Amino acid sequence: MAVALHEVFGISKTVRPLSYVDRGALDDRLRMLLARERHVVIHGDSKQGKSWLRSHVLGEDRSIVVQCRLDTTPETALVEALGVLGIHAELKRTAGNALEGTLEISSTANVSAGLLGKLGLGAKATAKKAKSGQVETQPVGRAPANLSWIAEALVASERRLVLEDFHYVSEDSRKSFAFILKALVDLGVYAIIIGIWPQDNVLPYYNGDLDGRVEDIHLTWHEDELTDVLVRGTDAMRISMSPHLRRKLVEDAYANVGLLQRLTEKLCFEEGMLQQQSRQAYLTVGESLTRARAAVAADMRPRYEGFAENFVLGMRRLTEGLEVYRHLLQELTLSSDADLLDGISAKDLHDRITAIGESKITRTSLLRALARIDRLQAKMEIKPIVLTYNSHSQRVFVVDRSFLFFRKYGDPRWPWSGQDFDASNDLAQTDPLDLN
Repeated sequence: MAVALHEVFGISKTVRPLSYVDRGALDDRLRMLLARERHVVIHGDSKQGKSWLRSHVLGEDRSIVVQCRLDTTPETALVEALGVLGIHAELKRTAGNALEGTLEISSTANVSAGLLGKLGLGAKATAKKAKSGQVETQPVGRAPANLSWIAEALVASERRLVLEDFHYVSEDSRKSFAFILKALVDLGVYAIIIGIWPQDNVLPYYNGDLDGRVEDIHLTWHEDELTDVLVRGTDAMRISMSPHLRRKLVEDAYANVGLLQRLTEKLCFEEGMLQQQSRQAYLTVGESLTRARAAVAADMRPRYEGFAENFVLGMRRLTEGLEVYRHLLQELTLSSDADLLDGISAKDLHDRITAIGESKITRTSLLRALARIDRLQAKMEIKPIVLTYNSHSQRVFVVDRSFLFFRKYGDPRWPWSGQDFDASNDLAQTDPLDLN
């Protein structure tokens, strides 16, 4: 049966083996790190294959995956993780970051007898009918919930705790996570933390005791690795590409494998190559590439116009800082690709804003706005986030490289860039946005 285009190229939650490239031998590196007594942080820009790497090396049957949100805390994450094992938990955190509460396993829980045995709990339980006709369950195990017991359950499951989308976790909760993760190491639980940020050592920044207990994998792609993705995928489709076309595709991808997958899929679609060719085909730079670029940019338009509209809506709901965000965004969208990828320091950003005559915006007010830029995007449900700020280095980055592609080929009109932009915080009283 002929291989279909969607099996080779495009964006997908599941790994596409026909175009999967083990870049930098990261598969073996991750396997090695999983054998060590440390947490592993997999981070990088959006759509760089972080989750593909994890799932390719560590399957779902060996993982306990928790999707983080803005309101995720250590206790809610652990409750969700235990729920995957069939253990009902009610947890709360004490002032000293300890956990307390109760845990319960019922006869209807999705929990294996092997896990019950490892936890010293019997699997025998009977169900009894209540007067209402509903079925109640007798608990087979109930215990005080503390971190030691929780760790015992996670270790007994023989599955790795995976915290996805950790970038959505608030600053305060990250600090609490850092203390809990340090304690989990001492109890034999090692997590995989996946998030969108450009720099190493994020967790040790919040808790120095994690230094030496966390290994970072910063997922980036080089031109030759992206070219290998094209070669592997086109070989499976029985297609050859000219070196010039491959260079153009890699250049347009901004070192982002997800964007490369998306653009190449659209190029093949424009050429009418929806499945493996019956005979070897040859592609070079032409109108199909122009159409593919335009089509991908058009597909991106709702996301980035929504990003702009939601950001302006969020600004209108702020009780303060409206002008700061307006000029911050304007300068960022006018900055070069290199600046946005390398990160712009808060000092340089402030210098640029004051250079256009906005001297009333102080460095302190800019730093306050930058510190909240991740939360503002999360509050407005901008997913994945486009911009992020690292408070340690005091630099702001673009972490969604498709933003650069859309800026180049989508002819965007940002609302905050116009001279007549006159947003006000008219919603601050009726629908205030709390970023604290």
